[in-house]
Amino acid sequence: MIFTEITYEELANHQKNSSDRYFFSQSAEYKKLSEHNNLKSVILAVKENDNILAYSIFLYYQYKKFFYKVTAQYGPIMDFNNEELSNFYFSELKKYFSKDLRVLAVRVNPFINEKIFNDTEEVGENSVSGNVHKKLKSLGFNPLNEDLFTNPTLSTRCVYSKELTNLTEDNLLKNISQIARYTINKTIKEGVLVREIDIFKEEDAKIFEEINRETAERINFEIRDNDYFKNTKKILGDKLKLMISYIDCDLFINKTNETINNLIQEKVDLTEKLNAGKVNQKKTINKLKELDENIAIWQKKIKKITDLKEQEGNIINLSCASFLEVNQDLIYFTSGALQKFNRFEGPYAITYHMMKYAIKNNFKYYNFFGTSQNFTEEATDYKVLQFKRNFNGNIEWFMDNYELRNKIGKIWNV
Repeated sequence: MIFTEITYEELANHQKNSSDRYFFSQSAEYKKLSEHNNLKSVILAVKENDNILAYSIFLYYQYKKFFYKVTAQYGPIMDFNNEELSNFYFSELKKYFSKDLRVLAVRVNPFINEKIFNDTEEVGENSVSGNVHKKLKSLGFNPLNEDLFTNPTLSTRCVYSKELTNLTEDNLLKNISQIARYTINKTIKEGVLVREIDIFKEEDAKIFEEINRETAERINFEIRDNDYFKNTKKILGDKLKLMISYIDCDLFINKTNETINNLIQEKVDLTEKLNAGKVNQKKTINKLKELDENIAIWQKKIKKITDLKEQEGNIINLSCASFLEVNQDLIYFTSGALQKFNRFEGPYAITYHMMKYAIKNNFKYYNFFGTSQNFTEEATDYKVLQFKRNFNGNIEWFMDNYELRNKIGKIWNV
C-alpha cells in the first residue's frame, strides 16, 4: 500500500465505478468546486496496484494570513472494518502534514456511524468506530466535540435520512407519518405544484433569490446566494436540482370548476335515479347531501384562490429548495419559504415530489442532511427536525471531528 496525492480525474473515475457511499464534501465535483472558488485543497489516498482503497478531500482554511487549518468533512472514505488500512491511512496522514509548518492543525471526520438510531432514539453503538477512535487518540488526534452548529468549517455530526429500500411511488404515503400524509394530500387539494427552475434565467433566479433572502432575514441565518448556486450548477450540472413550489391560480380555478361540474353531473344522475326509484332512497339522499357539501367546499376554495390572485397575481411562489445528487444519496441541501404563504405547506409539496424522484431514480437514501445533536425542544433547529421526523427516517450519528495540532498549533491557541 502507498499513501499519495491523487488527481480530480483519478477520484472521479474511482467514484464512477465504486458503490461506496460518500457525501458531497468528498465527491470529485466538490474538489472541482473548491478550485473554482480559489480554495486550496488536496486529495490524499491509499492505493494498492493502482486501486484506490481509501481517500479524503482536505480543504485548507486560511488562518492569520500565513497559516492553515486543514479539514476533511465526512472523510476519509474507506472500509473501516479493515484495521490495517485504517491505521495506515491515519499514520501516513500525520506524517504528510507534519512536513508543512504552515499547517497548524489537521481535522478529520471519519465517515462511519458511531451510534445507531431508530428515529431519534439511540438503540446501539458501532464497535468499529471505537477502534478508529483509539487509533486516532494514539496518534494525537483529539475529538473537538464541535460541528457545524458551533464552527462553520466543520461538518455536522448528525444527519437525518430516510432509507428508500423497498419503497415505491405508490406506497410512499403509507410509509410516512399521518401528519405528513395529511399535509401532502392537503397540498394536492390546494393546487400546490412543484417545478425545477433554471438559475441562469433572470425570472427564475429572481424568484429563488427573493425566497432565500426573505428566509435569511426572518431566521437571522445567512443562506447561500444565487452566485453560489450558479457556480455549483456549472460544476454539477443535472446533479444539482433547484426546485420551487407554487400555485397557478388560473389553472387551479379551471381544474376546480371541472371537479365541481363533475360533482354536479353526478348529483343530477343520482337525482334522476332516485326519482325513478332505481336506487336505495336513504343511501342516495345521504350521498346527495355529501355531494352538496363537497361542492360547497370546492366553491369556497375557488373564492379563496380568486381573492389571492387579486392580491398577489396569478402565480404564487411559496418555497424553494436545492438538492444534490451524490452517489447513493439525494441530499436536501438548502431550503427557504415565504412566511405569508406558510399555510400552503410548500416544503411538504417539494419533499413529496423529490422523494418520488429519488425512488424513481434508485437512490438509496433521501438525506435531509444536518441536524444538531440536541433533539429536545430546547434545540435551535427543533422545528426543522420535527419536519424531517414526519417522514419516518433515522438519525445518523457520525464520529466526531478530530483535530491533530502540530508544534506551533499546540503552543498557539488556535
